[in-house]
Amino acid sequence: MRISLIITGACLLIVGAGVAVGQHSQAMTMNIGSQPQATRVADVAPGTGGIQTWTRMMELGGLENFGKAPQTMFVPSDDAFQTLPTDELKALLSPGESDARRAFLARGATDSRLTPEAIAGKRVSIITLDGRPLTIDATGEEVLVGDAEALDVRRLPDGKVIYVLDHTLTR
Repeated sequence: MRISLIITGACLLIVGAGVAVGQHSQAMTMNIGSQPQATRVADVAPGTGGIQTWTRMMELGGLENFGKAPQTMFVPSDDAFQTLPTDELKALLSPGESDARRAFLARGATDSRLTPEAIAGKRVSIITLDGRPLTIDATGEEVLVGDAEALDVRRLPDGKVIYVLDHTLTR
């Protein structure tokens, strides 16, 4: 059921409409015909409800200098971040802890663009920016990313894709 809602939402995005997908998601829109551009935090931050912790991490930096730009990002929701030990969360949000933040962000990003339409009904294995495999299972009613469930999917103006997850990816 949830995968069909995500696919329906993604299809509506393609034609430039906005749609609310499930109880956890926000309205999503995409401007058709806009020129591709680099992902900026400003493109993600407004109205993203539920991923402000990740947005703060991105503002502090960590995904630059990988040689490959992330095309798909698997983003823990704010609720998921609250399940981390307090010390770990503080370290990830500390300007001086760039190595820990970089490793955390790289585990949840890939240079492959994985749209809901492309993975629907499939089980795929990808390599994240940290070089580790990650399995995405879209064969059932939910989209599972590793051991996390995708609650929402968002497409940025530059075509990059964000899957909002119910918990952080295990390392």
